[in-house]
Amino acid sequence: MENQAAPNPDQKAPRVVSPPTLLELASLFAFIGMTSFGGGLTAYIRRLVVSKKQWLTDEEFLPGLGLVQLLPGANVVGLSVYIGNHLRGPIGSIVALTAMIIAPFIMVCVLGFLYFYAGKTTDAGAILAGVTAAACGLMASMVFEAGQKAITGIFDIFLIALTFALVRLGHLHVPYVILIVSPLAIWWHRPRTVDGAKHQEKEEHQ
Repeated sequence: MENQAAPNPDQKAPRVVSPPTLLELASLFAFIGMTSFGGGLTAYIRRLVVSKKQWLTDEEFLPGLGLVQLLPGANVVGLSVYIGNHLRGPIGSIVALTAMIIAPFIMVCVLGFLYFYAGKTTDAGAILAGVTAAACGLMASMVFEAGQKAITGIFDIFLIALTFALVRLGHLHVPYVILIVSPLAIWWHRPRTVDGAKHQEKEEHQ
C-alpha cells in the first residue's frame, strides 16, 4: 500500500463558499443600486462581493474589472453582467443587471424632474459636490486595496506611470492608450517556463 503524505498544517484550506441563489444575487445588486453613489460604484461592488460576501476572490474579480474597462459602455453594467454570469450563468447576468438598475432608474427620473425645478440652489450644489467627493474617495479606496494584489513588480508600476502619462500629459484617448499599453502588459505577464519565471522574479526583486 502506498504511503499517503501527511497533510501540511501550514497549508491553508481552499476557500469554500456556495454560490448565491438568484434571490440573494438580486437582493445584493438591488442594495448596490440603491446605496451607491457616483463613479465609486466599482469600488463599492468589489467591497461587497469580494470582501463582505466573499462570493468572488480578487483573482476572479480583477480580470472581470479589467475586461469591462476595455469594452465600450458603462463599467458597472459590464461588471454586473460579469459577476452574475460567473456566479449563476446567463440568468444570473440578467438578474444582477436588472436588480441593480431598476431602483436607480426610477430615482433618477424623479430626481431629474426635481432638479430642473430646484437644482439651481446653493444647497443642491453643495449636496452634489459632497457626493462627487465621496465617489472619488471610494475609487481611491479600491485602487489602494486592489493594487496591493494586482501590482506584483516594478514593471506594473511602470505601466501605471505610462498610462497616467499618456492620458494626463499626452491627452490621448483611452482606446489609443489601450492599444499602446495592452501589448506590453500581455507580453510581460505571458505564461513562462520555470526558468523564465525565475528570471522574471529575479528582475522584479532587483
